[in-house]
Amino acid sequence: MAVSVNLGPRLQRVAAFVPEGSRLGDIGTDHAYLPIFLWENHKITKAVAVDVHEGPYRSACSAIASRGLQPVIDVRYGDGLKPIQAGEVDALTLAGMGGNTMLEIFAVRPDVMSQVNELILQPQGAEGKVRLTLLQGGWRMKREEYVAEEGRIYGVMHFSRREGYALAELQCKMQKWLDQVGAVSDDSQLSESILTQWIWEWGPLALEDPGEELKVLILEQIQTFRRTIHEMQKSSQEKVQKRIQEYTTSIKVVEELVKCLFPSV
Repeated sequence: MAVSVNLGPRLQRVAAFVPEGSRLGDIGTDHAYLPIFLWENHKITKAVAVDVHEGPYRSACSAIASRGLQPVIDVRYGDGLKPIQAGEVDALTLAGMGGNTMLEIFAVRPDVMSQVNELILQPQGAEGKVRLTLLQGGWRMKREEYVAEEGRIYGVMHFSRREGYALAELQCKMQKWLDQVGAVSDDSQLSESILTQWIWEWGPLALEDPGEELKVLILEQIQTFRRTIHEMQKSSQEKVQKRIQEYTTSIKVVEELVKCLFPSV
């Protein structure tokens, strides 16, 4: 069978993380290209493709019907996991939506989530919150990678019930960075707090094997800090001056992390 859809780098990475033989729930499916691609590459046994917006839902129905895939990919109109029955899928993909939205979707249907073993996520925002919330809920982080597409950097995460690193194991990995970076200001507690926040935001496993995409992301964040400070310096308010000091410390902390991750920078 010829593959009839081409995915961009972001969804290619999501597809690569889906375990073979999965019964997939693709939430926010848009045109349903991801489940079509996975079926045509023999990675999934069935899929439920869900979208809450009527336009994408109709596009997905059309894409599935034109390929005669209705017996294996069921397109449903609805919000998040609400159209899915408990036990119907064992893997979920959610890509291109906010991290807070993902967590809200999971919270609504604990019965469905209890039967899911794999989560492949590409959140856009609140990445650190997604990592911590899922890990605190007993999920394990199997892998995470960054990918560039059309001038933007996206992070893709794979959580599993049975495989990967538990929260305590990742916290041990984090300690290495806390020890290497050390205190870069008189307020060591602030330095550690800032570094911990950004380790969760960028991903402890991604930091273990940093690539060019992560370097770009971190350097962009440093520039964002500097632009913010420049704007804040127009104010003489005491609380603003305090925030400037916090952002200045953030730059020092992140720059020290960059030296550890990318010695040639």
